[in-house]
Amino acid sequence: MPDELITLTMKEQTRYEVIRDNLKRRIKAKEASIMLGISTRQVYRLKKRIKEEGVKGIIHRLRGRPSSKKIPQYIRDEIKRLYKEKYSGFNISHFTEYLNEEENIKVSREYVRKLLRGEGIYPRKPKKQSKHRIRREPSLKEGLLSQLDTSEHAWLKNLDKNCYLILLIDDATNKIQNGQFVLSDTTIENMKVLEEFFQKKGLPYAIYLDRDSKFKTTRRKGIHYSLKGESYKDTQIKRALSELGITLIYAGSPQAKGRVERDFQTLQDRLINELKLNKITTISEANHYLKKEFIPKWNKKFSRQPKIEKPAYRKLPKGIDLSYILCIKEERTVYPDNTISYKGIKYQILPDPYRASYAKARVEVLEHLNGRISIVYKGRKLRYRKIGSLKNIKEKERFLEELLKGDISILQKR
Repeated sequence: MPDELITLTMKEQTRYEVIRDNLKRRIKAKEASIMLGISTRQVYRLKKRIKEEGVKGIIHRLRGRPSSKKIPQYIRDEIKRLYKEKYSGFNISHFTEYLNEEENIKVSREYVRKLLRGEGIYPRKPKKQSKHRIRREPSLKEGLLSQLDTSEHAWLKNLDKNCYLILLIDDATNKIQNGQFVLSDTTIENMKVLEEFFQKKGLPYAIYLDRDSKFKTTRRKGIHYSLKGESYKDTQIKRALSELGITLIYAGSPQAKGRVERDFQTLQDRLINELKLNKITTISEANHYLKKEFIPKWNKKFSRQPKIEKPAYRKLPKGIDLSYILCIKEERTVYPDNTISYKGIKYQILPDPYRASYAKARVEVLEHLNGRISIVYKGRKLRYRKIGSLKNIKEKERFLEELLKGDISILQKR
């Protein structure tokens, strides 16, 4: 029978040589323990094993044996199956959370990463070259600064077009304060996200946003504005937030909104997969899941403690009706017949005891977030009735003109 080949590590070889010198009485047991960094008792144990087994006695008893903590093969196979069939597209951290919480398979993220990458199931993504950035410190406490931003993406895979996710995120804690999936990123939809949060929590001191035309008027002044010495009016959102005493801070570049941009990257990775996992296919279902399930989980996992715990939100003053601030406000001049037009619809202002006629008066038309229309004159609501669309009115006027001209054929056509 050929001799068994024994391979020693450097540490084991050193131990063997020191213990052998002790056996040959070249050094004392105390000296051997100091040289090896072990107790004198351990030196005597190693001497006994080498006497009985030779060089094999220096080898650790667990070498070659399977670890007691080794995960069984059937669990390894189940993890791979779950990723391929149920959680495809999830990142490693997200997948590990679902394994631990939903599938009752207790494993570490690093183990899952090594397993999936070792099998070629989860390929390594190339890292982008990072640029030098200067870090902006988060706000000191919740409610000082919120970030409002929108991400256009294929959030729902079954839709034949992208939709938008509008988010309001606290700068100090990274909590999602409110969010909404919408089909179009309009001023009204952004106001709805703001109103819902203001009603629930209060007013932040400032909001950080980009230079989109919904938030900042970026057009150059035309010659007629320059000659009159006039400037473009504020956007509806800037006007509304200014009325509420909220400061608007504009980001100079996408990198300036780095935190919220990174949050959107994480959301595109996690939220899309969770919507798919829960078989969510409509905007309304997605919004229900976002508000009731996803945002609480996100805030629990990704929020951070602010330096000052007490929130800074301001309560809405008594008597303030947000629906008269967070709305579209436009001025109109009343026609001689006490009518105005707004978005192709004509409205008749009804008589009231305050003024005989509103002809030539400047009134405000308020389009509320629920689609309702209000007409206001010097802070007072006016009564009105809707006459109809301008197109229909013009058709009626044309009909009457033809009739007055004696064109009977027009009646036969009708």
